[in-house]
Amino acid sequence: MRWWIICIILLGTAQSITADPILIGMHCQSSYLRSGIAISVGSYKVCADDKVLFTIHAGQNADITAVSGKVNIFYSGKNYTSNKKLTFRAEEPSEFKAQPAGHKASSRIYKGELIAFSINGHLQLVNKVDIEDYVGGVIEAESGSGQQLEYYKVQAVISRTYALNNRTRHVGDGYEICDATHCQVYHGKPRHEPLAVKAAAATEDIVIVDHQINLITAAFHSNCGGKTINAEEAWSKPVSYLVGRPDTFCLSMPNHQWEKRIPREKWQSYLKQKRSSNDMASADGVIIGEYNPMFCHDSTLYIPLRTMRTDLKLRSTHFNISHQGEEVVFKGKGFGHGVGLCQEGAMHMAQLGGSYEDIIHFYYTDVHLIPRHMLWFFKD
Repeated sequence: MRWWIICIILLGTAQSITADPILIGMHCQSSYLRSGIAISVGSYKVCADDKVLFTIHAGQNADITAVSGKVNIFYSGKNYTSNKKLTFRAEEPSEFKAQPAGHKASSRIYKGELIAFSINGHLQLVNKVDIEDYVGGVIEAESGSGQQLEYYKVQAVISRTYALNNRTRHVGDGYEICDATHCQVYHGKPRHEPLAVKAAAATEDIVIVDHQINLITAAFHSNCGGKTINAEEAWSKPVSYLVGRPDTFCLSMPNHQWEKRIPREKWQSYLKQKRSSNDMASADGVIIGEYNPMFCHDSTLYIPLRTMRTDLKLRSTHFNISHQGEEVVFKGKGFGHGVGLCQEGAMHMAQLGGSYEDIIHFYYTDVHLIPRHMLWFFKD
């Protein structure tokens, strides 16, 4: 009898957690003052500071603006003003489109609800959406289409883990995580890859934890160039489960190797800017150091490779420099910081028949996959 009571409790807990919504800041890479809203499916009650203004239905549009710290909405020939925020509350399973002014026409469709408010002199839109619907959108935005279902399961688990472990990252901005690469790319519901939704459902509630049953930092990148690296090589300190290892699975993938050329004059100018004096830099230099490697120039100039990667818009910090005529040539391997899961390596593993569990354990050391609603059980 006691076992059945525990099962019922766990089932109820699972249902309540998987319905947990998450707040996503929309179009976070730009600032805007106005956005058009179009209802695609269902209907919404539009509320100004918790007071219902009207109901908007599928096929209808509204225009939201931020003016002097307030949010206005224009609908059906009438203007409404909210002192703090507008909320589109779904009365049924509903979807909407949002088109900020100045953006190219967007085909993004969002499930869930919409919140709008003014912050720092601009309009901010927030999508309040079920965590599993969010995960489905991230899968397509981060992985594209045409991959194996098993790989999309990998992306589902790491994206869910990352989101749940970073829910306080943007609390000061009025939402939990953003829709850009600063957090995870999210463009609303999947539009081109139906397997994204299937993968989210197949791994529903599954997260990755370390040996202390804490959600891991589920770092991932496009291509490691043949070897992932330790966390301390890219960031400030070691992490037990982010340990570098050889990875032959990504060697034949599109982002394994890269090349970038810049004019010699631009390179000289860059080195000169990095000097404390105005002495002209020579054309030679070597790369030194295992952790936080540096570009050493004449023993007088040291530039962290991470800085060079950002400044010169290089794909990775794994590169060599040579000179060909009036050009400086960067030849490198990989795409991204190189820590954690290599997406293209994982894609290849899935093509070879690897399970999502095996792929995750390949890239993260000594971790466990468990349902989120069971975290309390394993911690005890």
